[in-house]
Amino acid sequence: MNRYRSQAREVINRNTVVSLAMDKGFNAFLPAYDGGVDFILYHESENVLRKVQLKSRWTIDKKYRNRDIWVAFPIADDWYLMPHDQMVADGEADGVTLTASWRDKGAYSRPRLSEAAINQCAPYRFSPISEVAAKAAEEAAE
Repeated sequence: MNRYRSQAREVINRNTVVSLAMDKGFNAFLPAYDGGVDFILYHESENVLRKVQLKSRWTIDKKYRNRDIWVAFPIADDWYLMPHDQMVADGEADGVTLTASWRDKGAYSRPRLSEAAINQCAPYRFSPISEVAAKAAEEAAE
């Protein structure tokens, strides 16, 4: 994938996640520079703040540990927003922290998730974008 396409995909993915978050009452803020946080989600009425790192798939990285970072990533047509340290704990339980990738490079990603791994992510699932679009169309028709 050329650089332009990958940058365009990142913008599309960020806008998708931000749209899903806004539908849940969050506002989004972009940091002045990327120090490991791509954007910040804030839900004022619930006083919930999420520092978000956007990924194209389930990914853990040692540089995100103990920083209260949440990882946004897709599985099929769904998006998930999951605490990075929970992902590390799940990966540890699945043995991924014993791999050379994690041990030597400090990162590990899963291009495809097992059914068990998808179940670990399930509590952190956002609505599919198609559900958000359908809801917006319903509200516009009212």
